[in-house]
Amino acid sequence: MKTCCVVVIGHVDHGKTALVRVITGIATDRLPEEKERGLSILPGYANKSFPDGTIDFIDAPGHEDFIPAMVSGASGADAALIVVSAIEGIGAQTFEHLEIASLLGISRGIIAITKADLLDPSNRSERLDELRKAFAETAFAAAPMVLCSALSGEGMGDLNAALNKLLDETFDRRSLEHSTLAIDRAFSLTGKGTIVTGTLSGGDLKIEDELTIQPLGRVVSVRGLHSRGTVRDIVHAAERVAVNLRGIAVSDVPRGAVLCRKDVGATSECIDVELHLLPSAGKPLKHMDEVRVLFGTSSEVARVRLFGGGALDPGQIGLAQLRFKNQVFGLLGQRAVIRKLSPAHTIGGAIFLDPQAAPTRAGNKMRVALLQAVMNGTTEAIATALILAQGGIARRDDIVRLSRNSKDVLLGDEFVAIDRKNMALRSDLDVCKVRITDAITAYHKTYPLQAMAPRSVFASRTVSPLLLAHAELLLHQNGVLRQQGNLIALTSHDPEAMLTDKQRQQIDTIEQAYRDAALASAQPLLDQFEPDLTTFLSEIGRLITLPNVALKQNLVFHADTLADAAQTLCDAFPPPASFTTSQARTALGTSRKIIVPVLEYFDRAGVTLRNGGARQMSGAILVPPPARPC
Repeated sequence: MKTCCVVVIGHVDHGKTALVRVITGIATDRLPEEKERGLSILPGYANKSFPDGTIDFIDAPGHEDFIPAMVSGASGADAALIVVSAIEGIGAQTFEHLEIASLLGISRGIIAITKADLLDPSNRSERLDELRKAFAETAFAAAPMVLCSALSGEGMGDLNAALNKLLDETFDRRSLEHSTLAIDRAFSLTGKGTIVTGTLSGGDLKIEDELTIQPLGRVVSVRGLHSRGTVRDIVHAAERVAVNLRGIAVSDVPRGAVLCRKDVGATSECIDVELHLLPSAGKPLKHMDEVRVLFGTSSEVARVRLFGGGALDPGQIGLAQLRFKNQVFGLLGQRAVIRKLSPAHTIGGAIFLDPQAAPTRAGNKMRVALLQAVMNGTTEAIATALILAQGGIARRDDIVRLSRNSKDVLLGDEFVAIDRKNMALRSDLDVCKVRITDAITAYHKTYPLQAMAPRSVFASRTVSPLLLAHAELLLHQNGVLRQQGNLIALTSHDPEAMLTDKQRQQIDTIEQAYRDAALASAQPLLDQFEPDLTTFLSEIGRLITLPNVALKQNLVFHADTLADAAQTLCDAFPPPASFTTSQARTALGTSRKIIVPVLEYFDRAGVTLRNGGARQMSGAILVPPPARPC
């Protein structure tokens, strides 16, 4: 069955509610105050079955004081029924309603010229020509115009025929792809619980669906569905629906709430938008101005941060970030109406380009490029812009979200997966690999005797650590790099090959000094030699540094000395004999300052096995690294 949602708009007292009542047989004014004052305060709802389908009507308030209610009603509508009095002509609010409808993406509709019974028959043709000219500069210039009267019934057949023809049109509902319901009413019924109503956008809803109330993030489920006076198992996009929810009290449903799928979007204080300032705005919109933003059934105050700063003149289009005072929930492609705070009037509209934006500077050119890609580009263009804006990587979820793709996204060969969640440009990855090898090569050239380089040599504030880590991993897998903890080196780098004859002689002297010192300290000898030489010996394992934590000292021993000490203890306490720290100190003829870090080193190396305050030799003998070849 074909469906269509039509918002009925126009100036106050031009007969919108009366016309809807004649078309549908339903009185949309339900509040006592509305009936008493004879004007609509909140949107009213009705429906009618036509030969080609069913139309839901939203009777929007016409008074200027109720523009937020009018926007709430018009959001989600496919077309407009524009009501104009044949006697009074197009009123001021009609023009504002037409601008708002256009800003919300509504461009199709029917113009109903009401109160035909009060129009002099001799003036009808001239009057219709005048009204047609008045619509010439609007989005509804080509809309069919029907002269009718809710009182006499004149023209109602023609109007119904025009409405039925609307059902044959194809409406673009792609802007909101997922099932979403901007909640315009929330109430409770005895035995039912919480019920929310709205115009369904995007996809279908079924009983037992699990949904989320945003911006609360509260998970709820569908207990029952109702549409057009009928209990339903499933409801479709563009239908007016009532949803009976379980999991939330009516008092917990905030004004402007949205009912949606659990995996659709998230709240944010920032939304990046394409901003349209109306020619009728009067004054430029300046960077950092505060405005009221009407979207869905929400009405929020936001500060406008124009990309590039400055101001947006009437009639211009620009990119901006709206920063709200509270967390809000918007959807990609959703349209909003922008109003001045004081005096309150409509100045423009916005299309949400990134409803989950992060705060950014007004001069962020990469962010501007991303938003332009979202407006005009392909999935590849959006992915590339995201990658450039985020240091070389982009989350798959962001690519999917901003390109409105399915859960997975297929990209060309110029892209590469960093991991299951992130993508990069292959060219950027190649640049990173060159950057890493160049940085390490330069470090080796500056410090030729250091076997390893710290990773900080290729760190960057502008390149994502994830991209650098992946490039490093590939270089390691290809045998270009070797890794040792937080240190890294080219596999081709051989510090020993860089030694001069003089340095080799000094190394022999250093090693012999430490051998001669045995378990005593040879630290005073270090001042006689190049620090790089002792570092070199430590890196190749010929010198071993042991910390004495209690004394906050580092003790340096030759590897041969520690191997000899292990053999001495094994001879003195053959397994499974146990010994204490004091006994080991006596066996090695050293002090407690020395024996404690030595035994802790043996524990770590598996030479000794500790059991409380005693140890025993494991049977494994500490084998020192081979002596440096001549």
